[in-house]
Amino acid sequence: MSCLNITFIFIKILVIISLTKALAKEPDQVIVAKVNNYTITAQDVLNARSRLPKKIKEKPLSEIYLGIVNELINQHLITKQAYNEKLDLKKEIVELVKKNKEQIMAEYWLRNFLTSQTKEKKIIDFYNKYLKNFKTYKEYNASHILVKEEQKALQIIKKLKNMSEFSKLAKTYSIGPSKQNGGNLGWFGPGQMIKEFENATTKLQKGMITQKPIRTKFGYHIILLNDVRDSKPKKLNVIRPKIVDKIKQVSLYNLQKELRNQHEIKIFDFEKVVNEVNN
Repeated sequence: MSCLNITFIFIKILVIISLTKALAKEPDQVIVAKVNNYTITAQDVLNARSRLPKKIKEKPLSEIYLGIVNELINQHLITKQAYNEKLDLKKEIVELVKKNKEQIMAEYWLRNFLTSQTKEKKIIDFYNKYLKNFKTYKEYNASHILVKEEQKALQIIKKLKNMSEFSKLAKTYSIGPSKQNGGNLGWFGPGQMIKEFENATTKLQKGMITQKPIRTKFGYHIILLNDVRDSKPKKLNVIRPKIVDKIKQVSLYNLQKELRNQHEIKIFDFEKVVNEVNN
């Protein structure tokens, strides 16, 4: 194939890609249904999906699309009927709409505010501070066999003394979820395991197994210490979500504190409120 033909095909592909991008529309510009002159958009569907229970909204959109669209149609028709009966002019409805409007505005403003607080520079600054203040600690890699009865644990320990494979016995006898991994729990640091388990693990040398069952609220554990290492700071891409969450938490706390200090706030006693309502 000549260079001229290759160039022509390449240009044609670029044109097709450009046209596809140009023809693409935002969800709020794509109509999914019409009721007379009233339109329901793809964005309305996405918004409705976000309000669904977690179990339902995790399903593929193709499965729940029709259900959502039909529900939005029903909602519009009922709302139209309410307008026909001038429900929007009733005092209690006006008050309710006002409160909902305030809630929506507050949520929208707060979302934008927290987004502005988590710009890349702030994330990098937070991470650099984390690196500066990081103090190393011991991390442990351990496996365990968990059983309900102490006697059973003692029998397994006896088998382990006869050089039986730990992982094989874990898969056979352990009732813990890690049995599928031969009892391996991976790496963990201080405070990540239940106290009795952690204390027993830290007393072991690499390759050692507890000679007595360790009792916790889950049952009796036989612990094998696979390895020990000094912890290292986590990479930014690993802890970025936690950094963003932490910045948001601190920003929200400071915002609420600042705003509340600017106003006179009084919270009335619960019993007083109940008495007034009941009387």
